[in-house]
Amino acid sequence: MINDLRIHLSIIMYMFGCFSIMIFNAVIIYRKKVDSKAMKKNTARWVKIIQQCSVPQLDVVALPKICNASSIYRQDLQHLMRNGSRTDNISIINKKNKKHLLKSLKNVAKLIAFSNALNHVRRENSDGYDRYMDMLMESEVFRTLALVYKKKKSEERAYFAYFVYQHPSVAKNAEGICKNIIDTMITFMVASNIYCRVNVFKALCRVGDANGIMNALQFFSDKSVFVHHKLLAEDLYDFAGDKDALAIQLWERHNIWNGNIMLGIISFIAMFSDGFRAAFLPVLESPSVSMDIRIEIIRYYKKYSFLPAQPILVEYLSQTENYDIANEAASALCAYPGFNTTRALVSALQSENWYVQYNAASSLVELGEYMGETGDRLPGDDSDVVQIIEYKVAHANEEKYINESGVIV
Repeated sequence: MINDLRIHLSIIMYMFGCFSIMIFNAVIIYRKKVDSKAMKKNTARWVKIIQQCSVPQLDVVALPKICNASSIYRQDLQHLMRNGSRTDNISIINKKNKKHLLKSLKNVAKLIAFSNALNHVRRENSDGYDRYMDMLMESEVFRTLALVYKKKKSEERAYFAYFVYQHPSVAKNAEGICKNIIDTMITFMVASNIYCRVNVFKALCRVGDANGIMNALQFFSDKSVFVHHKLLAEDLYDFAGDKDALAIQLWERHNIWNGNIMLGIISFIAMFSDGFRAAFLPVLESPSVSMDIRIEIIRYYKKYSFLPAQPILVEYLSQTENYDIANEAASALCAYPGFNTTRALVSALQSENWYVQYNAASSLVELGEYMGETGDRLPGDDSDVVQIIEYKVAHANEEKYINESGVIV
């Protein structure tokens, strides 16, 4: 009897748990639909307001239709209509409308809708988008909003930074970059999660503020904040200003950055500039530099060949205690034809590491040294090396045939 009661009670509790989960899921689905509908409605409303404000020429024919759309700007537009004439470059974001923007955009959901609307207008009418962004820049609405979001949660600060990344014009004024907004956004990174810090950094790069980027990287280095070096390089490459000047400014302080930031800077420079070949050489030779940084510089010298680096690459190829560096050196030497390179690559074919063998064979094939200038028979007695050479030669011949015949594979 007691066992039967326990079984029935367990079944009831199980059914109650299942029913509770169903109710929870139903509420979540309903809430998502309501939020999605509200977002679409708010986005459409903002699109209409932006389109109103960005009309290049307002006249007595167009104004009656525009004035029916939104009450917040209606009085200003009707005042223009009563004056009668056509007017160019009108900014109707006055004190009252600025207050409306501030009140609305303090809510992150409305800021998301506003961003969606701006993206829509940018796709449909880039000139109208530019005109409206000029009005926002003059109104300095986002200078105040930055201070508002500074006091909000980390997630909300992260989205504000992402908004600036999407629409960098809001962080500018008539004199150029608005220092107040930049300085406020840098403070976002204090006591924040990684999403906020990365979004702030992305925004600084998109805006094109070199000093802000330096301050952000200094924060990352001082606080040991880890951001993958490839992400740093991609964001730096998105820099809106002079990339060469930024690269020089970053490298001047390379001694103070941590290893991860150094990797990001080197990767960034490798994306576009061959002007650091001489500057990187002492770093490559330094015994205190980490293996990862050496490997990144070796890859740089593969992309941008520098003859003084060739003896160092040959030396690294012969290393047996660190096959990672030897592997990269074998790959990079394909950019340095010559007797010493060929002899070093032939010797590397006998390496105990398969990847070093493979990259050495690849470089020899790329250099056209199938039999070698040294007189040595490249394959040697190792069947694996023979197969690597044959495979790379066949692959090179196939690529040559495709390029010459125009065959599409």
